[in-house]
Amino acid sequence: MFFAGKGGVGKTTCSSAFALSVLGARSARRVLLVSTDPAHSLGDALGVRLSAAPRAVAPNLDAVELNAQRAFARWLVAHRRPLGEIIEHGTWLDRADVDVLLDLSIPGVDELVGILEIARFVRAERKDREDRKASYDLVVVDTAPTGHTLRLLAAPRTVAAVADALDALQEPHRVIRDRLARVGRPEASDRLIALLADQAREAARRLRDPRRTEVQWVTLPEELARAESADGVAALQAAGLRVAGVVVNRVLPDGRPCPLCDRRRAEERRVIAAIRRELGGGRRVSLVAATPREPRGLTALASLGSHAGSRRRAMADGSGLMANRRRPIDHPLHAISHQRSAIDTSPQAISHQPSAIDMSPHAIDTLATASLLFVGGKGGVGKTTVAAAAALRLAESDSSRRVLLLSSDPAHSIGDVLRAAVGDTPHSIAGGPHNLVVRELDAPRALAIRRTRLEAALDEIASAFGAGDATRGGASGLLSLAPPGIDELFGVLSVVDAHRGFDVIVVDMAPTGHALRLLEMADNVREWLRVLLRVLLKYKALVRPGQLAEELVALSRSIRELQALLRNPTRTRFIVVTRAAAVPRAETARLLAQLRRLQLSAPAIVVNALTLDPGRCAWCRTTAAIERRELEALRRLVGRRCVMIQTPLVAPPPRGLKPLKTWARGWLPA
Repeated sequence: MFFAGKGGVGKTTCSSAFALSVLGARSARRVLLVSTDPAHSLGDALGVRLSAAPRAVAPNLDAVELNAQRAFARWLVAHRRPLGEIIEHGTWLDRADVDVLLDLSIPGVDELVGILEIARFVRAERKDREDRKASYDLVVVDTAPTGHTLRLLAAPRTVAAVADALDALQEPHRVIRDRLARVGRPEASDRLIALLADQAREAARRLRDPRRTEVQWVTLPEELARAESADGVAALQAAGLRVAGVVVNRVLPDGRPCPLCDRRRAEERRVIAAIRRELGGGRRVSLVAATPREPRGLTALASLGSHAGSRRRAMADGSGLMANRRRPIDHPLHAISHQRSAIDTSPQAISHQPSAIDMSPHAIDTLATASLLFVGGKGGVGKTTVAAAAALRLAESDSSRRVLLLSSDPAHSIGDVLRAAVGDTPHSIAGGPHNLVVRELDAPRALAIRRTRLEAALDEIASAFGAGDATRGGASGLLSLAPPGIDELFGVLSVVDAHRGFDVIVVDMAPTGHALRLLEMADNVREWLRVLLRVLLKYKALVRPGQLAEELVALSRSIRELQALLRNPTRTRFIVVTRAAAVPRAETARLLAQLRRLQLSAPAIVVNALTLDPGRCAWCRTTAAIERRELEALRRLVGRRCVMIQTPLVAPPPRGLKPLKTWARGWLPA
C-alpha cells in the first residue's frame, strides 16, 4: 500500500498510524514501513534511527528507509560487465569511456530497484523458502512528494525504454555474431537486456494489480493541496494504478469561537466538500483530526491510529480518525503564557500595519541584494507561497528591477498560488507588477529540444564512420543512458540564459530530496558531456567534430556558468522555508548541512505560518506555545549563520496577488 501526495501533507504520519492500527487489529500480521523519500523523515516521525536495512520498531512492525543510490550501486556491481559490453558494442566509445558512463546512474534503474526491493519484502511475492523473518504480510510505503513519486511509479516504463535502447546498441554486434561467427546462443549482454525488460513488465503488472497494490492519496483541507490532489490522482489513474482512498489530514476539530479558527474551519469545510465531489466517487474519503503538537513517536502515532481501530474503520467515510471531532478542544490556560504579537495578523488589520519586513534591514538585504534566490525546504511548508510573495515584493519595491518567478517543481503550483494561468512561456500576470514575469519549467520539453539536436549530431558522427541506419540509431540511443534528472537540469540551464535578461530570479524549488538532486545533477551531466568530448578529440583526425562539438561545448559552458552562479554567495542565495515543528526542523538541519556541502549560501530561514496572535483561544494558545519552543530550537540550530523571518498564519491561506501582498506585509524578524 502506497501513501502518496503533495509534500508536507503528513504522508509519513498517516502511513505510520495506519501500520500501527493494522497491528492493533490483527497482531499476527507482520508489517513493514518503507520510506522511498530521498529526504527521509520516517525515522524522525517514529523517533528511531533507521537505515537501508529493516529494523524492528514495535512488535511485528519493522521500518526501513530505502537508499536508491546504494541500491543502484549494488545492481551495477552485479551487471557492470555485460552492461559495459552492450555500450561498447553499439557505439564508438572505448572501454575507458564506457566505465565513466557506468558510474553515472541509469534512468529509472534506481527507482525500479526500489520497487523490486519493496516487492521482495512481500511474503506473497516470495517464490523461495527464505527465512520468514525476511518477508511481510503487508508493506506500507511512505512515498516522496508528488513529482518524485510519479517518477518512481513510472520507473517500469522508463526502464523498458532503456532496455529497448540497449537492445538497439547490441543489435549490430548480435548480427555480426550470428551471421559471421555462427554463434547463436545468447550472451550475458542479451540476458541482461531480457532481464531488464522482464523486470520492468513484472513491476508494471504488480503496480497495476488492485489485488496486490493500492494507493491512499493524502491531502490537506487547503485549496492548494486540493488542486494538486486532482492532478496527482489523475496522473496515477492514467498510469493504471488504483487510488483506493483519499485521506484528508490535519482537519481542525470543532472548538470554542475564535476569529482565526472559525475562518479556518469554514475554509476547510468548503475544501473538503470539493474533495468529496472531485475525488470521492468510488473512493473512501477519511478525515484525520489535527493536533496542536504533531504526532511523533510510537506512542503518539499509535494513539492516532487507535481512533481508527481496524483498517475498514480507518478508511470509513467521515468516521474513524475524526470520530471525536465534535468534542471541543480545551487546554488548561494556566499552562500557556499569553504574549500578544506586535501586530494583528488578520487580513483586515495587516493592511493597516507598517511594512513589517522593513523592520529588519538584514532580512530585506537577504532578499534584495541577490540576483538568484532559491526557495526550498520540506514539502508542504509553504515554499511556493513564500516564493510568490517574495517575488511580488521585490518587483514592487523597485519598478526598474526585472524579476522572474520560476517554478522548477515537477508538480507546479505557482499558478494555483497566483490564481493565474502559468506555463513554460514567461509572461506577466494580469494586475501584477509590469516588471514581474512568471514561468513554470516544462522539463520534458527542454530535454526533447536538446535531445533532437544531440541525436542529429551523433548520427552525423556515425555516418562519418560509414555506419548503417541500425548503428546510427544505436548511437543516438546512447542519449537514453544519460543521467536521470537531465531533463530538469536542461530546464534549469535556461535560468542561466534568462539570468541575462532579469535582475532577480526567484526559483520555487521542489521539496528537499528532489531539489538537492537537481542541484547535484550538474556535476554528473558535466562528466557525461566530458566523455563525449573526449571521444571527439580521439577521432578528430577521422571526423570533423561539427555540430556535436558545438552542442557539447555550449552545454558544458552553460553548466559551468550555472555552477559558478550557484556558488557565488553575493549573487545566489538559498532561502530555507520551514515550520515551527519537530519533523520539519530535523529536515531543515539536514538541508542546511547539505547546502554547506554544496557550497551554497543559505543566509535566511523563513519560519512559516506562525500563530503570532493567539488571543484567548485555547487551541491557538497551545499551538503558539509549542511554536515558541520550536523557534528557540531553530535559533540554537542556526546560531548567527542565518537571519530568521517569521510569517503569520492567516485564514484562508493567501492566494492571488492582493492577499499575497497583504500577507507579506506581516512578515517579521524572528
